[in-house]
Amino acid sequence: HKQIEQRDSTNMKAQLTKSLVLAGLLAVSTSAFAETTETPAAETTTKIEDVTPNAPVKKEGEADVDEVITNRKLRAETGSKNLYSFSAALGYNGGTINNPMSDVRPNISSAVFDPAQPALSGSIGGKYKISALQSLSVDVGVLVRKPFHGDDKKTFRERTTVSNPSLTYQVVYQAAGIQNVTAVSGTWTTDEAYRAIGDFGTIGFGQTAIYDFGGSKFSAGLAFDASYTVFDKNDEALRDAQSDYQFGFYPFAELVLNDTLNLRTVFRPFTFQHVRAKPFGNVVRNVNTQSFGLGISVTRDIYLYPNIQFVLEDARAERTNVALSANINI
Repeated sequence: HKQIEQRDSTNMKAQLTKSLVLAGLLAVSTSAFAETTETPAAETTTKIEDVTPNAPVKKEGEADVDEVITNRKLRAETGSKNLYSFSAALGYNGGTINNPMSDVRPNISSAVFDPAQPALSGSIGGKYKISALQSLSVDVGVLVRKPFHGDDKKTFRERTTVSNPSLTYQVVYQAAGIQNVTAVSGTWTTDEAYRAIGDFGTIGFGQTAIYDFGGSKFSAGLAFDASYTVFDKNDEALRDAQSDYQFGFYPFAELVLNDTLNLRTVFRPFTFQHVRAKPFGNVVRNVNTQSFGLGISVTRDIYLYPNIQFVLEDARAERTNVALSANINI
């Protein structure tokens, strides 16, 4: 019996030794296999990222766009830093502060051919960065009348319009510490409501300048825009509704509260437009309005601005508009 027990013990030790050796070999081979499969993949990924980065090529003398434009809203308005990106600039104009979700919106600015109803409007499209500080955008206009209200006569789809494609060239720069954005655009009118009065297309120019007083939390700026619309209908009955050129100056100020929030106000004391029924130089000054709101930097490329718009000379609750603008870049 002792011999049998010794023999069995010897066999068990031999089997245990073989198992340990086998396990060791398996571990070594597994580690070697992992190194063989992981290393080339990592090398390949690095090479792909090096060859095809989604970033524009800087021209000689150009700085990074975030060094040129530090204002959060302006950054979101000028778009993503990527070579190709999706962009959306949307705004909702609602009711009054007494009834924000009303299906009627007071026309406090008294603009020509501006229906007094809530609407979600703006543009969506794609942006291509020619360089770090220059870009081209192709957009299409979006308009949803009464987006959050029912309508007995029209369905949601019938109240939604996707039209007016446009092409915009934009350049950002800094001069004497002032951050600047210049844009030139061309829009082809396809919206049926505007085509009905002969609106064929519009050429636009925009300039925004802002100064932050050496990096302080307070900043002030001035925006200017001008546009000229071409009409292909000259009926006398339509000329009162045809505004061919308009321009405006918009002083604004901001106060940074923290990394996410800032207070913002925009004045609209000098906005003018010309109606074709009047002599060419006879412009009409629109009502003096102002907005005040809270800027929210969700990320670098997403900026929200809920605000209230009102008439300075007639600051009554029933003469207000609630609004929300959003700049989204992906």
